[in-house]
Amino acid sequence: MCFSVGIPALEEYARNPSCARPVRLENLFNEALFGNKSVVKVSNIAGGGASSEIGKIVLDYQLFPEGVKKESPHVVIWAHAPNDASQPDRDRTFYEHLPGFVHAARNLDKCNDDLPMVVILEDFYGSGTYESVNQISGYLSELSSWYRLTSVNHANVIKHELWANLDIPYTVSHILGSDYHIHSGMGSHAGAAWTMFFNFLSAFTDSCTAESLGLDIPVSSIPLKFMGPYDTSGSYDTISPTWRRNKDEAREYCSRQPLLNKTTEPCTYAFMANSMSGVNSVKGLRAVMKGVLTSSDGWEASGNPVKQPRIGWYASKEGAKFSLEIVVSSDTKFLTIMSMKSYGPKFVDTMLEINVQINRKDTGQHATSSHQITGYHETKTSIHVPHKVELPGGGAQVGDVILLDAILKRGAYFKINGIAFCAY
Repeated sequence: MCFSVGIPALEEYARNPSCARPVRLENLFNEALFGNKSVVKVSNIAGGGASSEIGKIVLDYQLFPEGVKKESPHVVIWAHAPNDASQPDRDRTFYEHLPGFVHAARNLDKCNDDLPMVVILEDFYGSGTYESVNQISGYLSELSSWYRLTSVNHANVIKHELWANLDIPYTVSHILGSDYHIHSGMGSHAGAAWTMFFNFLSAFTDSCTAESLGLDIPVSSIPLKFMGPYDTSGSYDTISPTWRRNKDEAREYCSRQPLLNKTTEPCTYAFMANSMSGVNSVKGLRAVMKGVLTSSDGWEASGNPVKQPRIGWYASKEGAKFSLEIVVSSDTKFLTIMSMKSYGPKFVDTMLEINVQINRKDTGQHATSSHQITGYHETKTSIHVPHKVELPGGGAQVGDVILLDAILKRGAYFKINGIAFCAY
């Protein structure tokens, strides 16, 4: 499972999906190690403008294609560096959002101490200052050390050669497959796949060599997934109690799993428009909203799977509004709206108002709340941002009905990329 930024070189990708790094990596494994047998499957569930914060939402709520849902992945590869680098609050991004992603990935198989393995792929070779590039490397190195992650740095493979030859377009285009900017082309995709494959092979051979020599590979007494959050202000005194408490809680949860009749779905209703997920077309987005959309004026499913503008739920006029009705199938505490923030003129001073009402099944009473979401930021890139709020009245229970009304109060353009009503 590979999380990444949006796929560049869009026209070529639209014609030939096998040119991007997830499929290249899959082919390298299967051709080099398994005689062209389909043993390794790499699923790209990335989306354009996705960050670690969005990645955590996808993992927490398991917003995967059906093929990925069938079993937990063995490996999760993080590659959000370019979009994370554009976040205004880098400390929060790398000390809160990225650790949240790591924990969410490790908890995809909560009762397996070893899997999934989480890998950090740094592919931010720099569209900013030298200082900012090194700062990102520092964050990722620090967190990889703390969480004992496999960390692969493709940026270090290419960035010095790039910087030395920025005035030679021929050299740059051969390394990246494009000009020098944040969305690289096929050269970088091929390079990232080969770099990742080489590092996996290196890890495999190191482990096999150690085993053949009878060497002990040190293993922590606390499995890695029970580690606490990375707290830069914390003390060593708090580490052991936190890790052991996490371990005890997980062991208690896993001991009850065989007694449960079924695993409860985290969300009563959720989708994310994503070129690699089950909602990867206008038709698919219309289908996922058909059962809950009760009215719409000025909103429509629009966009392309890969080319800009990408698939989403778009407002096209001031005052545009839509309504949803959700019959609750599992206890639901939170609403998350994933919307686009951008710097373009269409996004200036835009504001979406969300009104939520819960009608109680047993009493007929209702609880309400209201929230505002803006669409503009000054950062010179477009990103999707999750807005997570508690549902009114302590949430909704099975059989209750959630009503959502949205109206574009300011501006004439807005994009929603996903909506989720979930337990956590």
